[in-house]
Amino acid sequence: MAAPVDKTATDMSGCYVMNRELSGDTDAILSYQNIGWLTRKTLGRVPVTITLTQTKEAIQVDSVAAGFITTNEVVHLDDKSYPLTHKVWGEITSKAKLIKVSDIDDEVLKEGWVGEDVIEVTSQSEVNKWKATQIWGFQDVEVKGEKQRRYFRRIRLEHKKGIEYCHTCYDYSPAA
Repeated sequence: MAAPVDKTATDMSGCYVMNRELSGDTDAILSYQNIGWLTRKTLGRVPVTITLTQTKEAIQVDSVAAGFITTNEVVHLDDKSYPLTHKVWGEITSKAKLIKVSDIDDEVLKEGWVGEDVIEVTSQSEVNKWKATQIWGFQDVEVKGEKQRRYFRRIRLEHKKGIEYCHTCYDYSPAA
């Protein structure tokens, strides 16, 4: 389902379900983040639902995969690094901020955004030697021949062997 037009990078609050058909393959990125084969295959096939509760200062992200893999995190929007023990990625640091699309210097991450503002989230694992840059916002995507507005994440992963990109696309779920 398309996201309401009043949802923007300054108010993404809502419930979103990953759309596998509109998302890219996340397996390579998860592999380079040292996520085990079974977990990658599970995450690649099961429903993933995220609930976002956004204020000016932070976004509460509650994720559920297959009804049993749950994560809860607070993404602070002050561009300061915070340590985080994540159920999937382990010990990481993460920082985030609201930015203008025009300030994105990576053309792949910059592509396709609706509106001027997006959220940039940068996470890093010293243990597994990777750095992920994610851009969160809304994009118009083609669904059955028509453009529909969707919650969207573009991801760049820098790792020991190079750089990988992928994207995830989400359906809006009004029954949050």
